[in-house]
Amino acid sequence: MREKSKVKKMFVLDGGSFFYEVGMMKYGKDLDKHQRIFTPFYAFDTEEGWILYDTGWPPEAVPLLEAMGLKPEISEDNNTIGQLKKIGVSPGDVVKIIISHLHVDHAGGLQYFPDAQVCVQKDEYSYALHPNSFQALAYFSSTFNMPHIKWNLLEGDEVIMPGLCVLLANGHTPGLQGLIVELPESGYYLLGADSAYLTENIAENLPPGSSWNPILAQYAVKRFKTLAAMLGARYFPGHDYDFFTKEVNIAQAYT
Repeated sequence: MREKSKVKKMFVLDGGSFFYEVGMMKYGKDLDKHQRIFTPFYAFDTEEGWILYDTGWPPEAVPLLEAMGLKPEISEDNNTIGQLKKIGVSPGDVVKIIISHLHVDHAGGLQYFPDAQVCVQKDEYSYALHPNSFQALAYFSSTFNMPHIKWNLLEGDEVIMPGLCVLLANGHTPGLQGLIVELPESGYYLLGADSAYLTENIAENLPPGSSWNPILAQYAVKRFKTLAAMLGARYFPGHDYDFFTKEVNIAQAYT
């Protein structure tokens, strides 16, 4: 018999926004355009304590984004601590962190949680330490290569607990992992992270423009769409500004 979900609530949190090249999000399309994108991360109130999915930007990245002309709107209020404070959670309450992948906008808050276990794909951890040159800028080793981190290196799909299951979605990076969430009242959500930057990626089976392997990245989108259809789950894209500002309740409980 399938075990009952241990996830009680889900919160979508606001890690800020910035302008990004559309061609880096949509493979082979709109290479000359930029648009503002959102940086979400997630907190789950579970029977085993608070769990995060991603952690947002580190403060030291903001000047670099400004220097690159990407017009960041990322304040102290958008860091992991500030966002958790909005929902009454302190760093010590967090027992586990699931990292979709180790790009700086997803792993930038690990420094605040020295006591939490950090779940990441083994292939992602290895690649992040020695990335290909075309993806190296997205990895800040200072955000994750710290001796205090309690790593749990995963190999493929794995149930973290009843109601939280990671799904390998390699393509954007070698170890990207999405997350299936089951909530007690509203049912299933599929948090795809950068498997699909925008809702357009999902609608058109379009891999990210920034891909370690675009063929695998396209397969990940199709796989997630199939799983979402089977479960009746809502597939959240990774960075769609309109989606997160118009269709999502930020810092409010999903149950």
